[in-house]
Amino acid sequence: MKLNKNAAYVLLHLLNGNTTAAKISQQMPDVNIRSVQRALIQLSGQGIVIRKGPNNNPIYSVNYKKLLMADIADRLLEDEKRPASRFNWEMATWLAKAPKQQLEPLFTDYTAGLEQLISPEKISAKELEYLTVELSWKSSALEGNTYTLLDTQLLLIEGVKPKNKTEFETQMILNHKDTIAFIIEHEELFSGNIPFKAVEELHRIIGRNLGIGGRIRRRLVKIGASNYVPLANPHQLKEAAELVLGVINRATNPFIKALLALALIPYLQLFEDGNKRTGRMLANAILIHSVGKGFSLRKTEVKPLALAYLSFYEFNSMRPLSKILHDELV
Repeated sequence: MKLNKNAAYVLLHLLNGNTTAAKISQQMPDVNIRSVQRALIQLSGQGIVIRKGPNNNPIYSVNYKKLLMADIADRLLEDEKRPASRFNWEMATWLAKAPKQQLEPLFTDYTAGLEQLISPEKISAKELEYLTVELSWKSSALEGNTYTLLDTQLLLIEGVKPKNKTEFETQMILNHKDTIAFIIEHEELFSGNIPFKAVEELHRIIGRNLGIGGRIRRRLVKIGASNYVPLANPHQLKEAAELVLGVINRATNPFIKALLALALIPYLQLFEDGNKRTGRMLANAILIHSVGKGFSLRKTEVKPLALAYLSFYEFNSMRPLSKILHDELV
């Protein structure tokens, strides 16, 4: 059962640290407290929220075992009046501490059928060529690059640059190729525990000569069409990055590990730009060196992917991203 608008708004305020109906009601002056209480009852009934304490003054907390794969309606993500959200330390900490025997079963629907894709063989040269072309093209296209798949193939395979494309667009395509080459050359960085320097290097290459700062950002960034407000303090960002990388590294299932990278690296907004591209490349690196297969997002359109990111940024649900990644891999 999908949430209605009122329950969704109440959930956002709960995720922002308001734990009682009274506190949430203060954040929603146009909604009476009875409506807030009914929304909390609905959320509790779906298992997304846990109620504790006396009946006359209960305290509510989020049940991330349910929320992580909750179905958030697109109409809620497109509602421009939805409350703002922020980096959820509680969710990230829960992911870092939840017992693996509880955490990995949450992704059963996503991982169904993926295990058969695991190959003892490394990705072949021909498969790598296809992946390089398709991923360079589609990942760039998702950022507004106008290169076609054919343009990309001619540039990367034949060395022929289209006359009607900008240097910026060409550089973006070439950076993807170079990033994939780095991933292939440095299996040791992506086969076990991934060090922070590996994420930094992926970002450095993907943003080379594109005017993107290579270090952890020192100012607030905003995400287009989102009410999510990332962390602004560089010290907090580094702390959050270590926490998030720990979450990714503790996953033993390679498909879950790749999904966590795809979701959590952009969620951090660690750098001024290029965060989604970095997340895509890290997820690919994990899969290339663990199952001998990558993904290009060729089947994915811009809007569904944007909504999938919003679902996680604002409601902390990975369900849409997991479906996109599953459909890309099968």
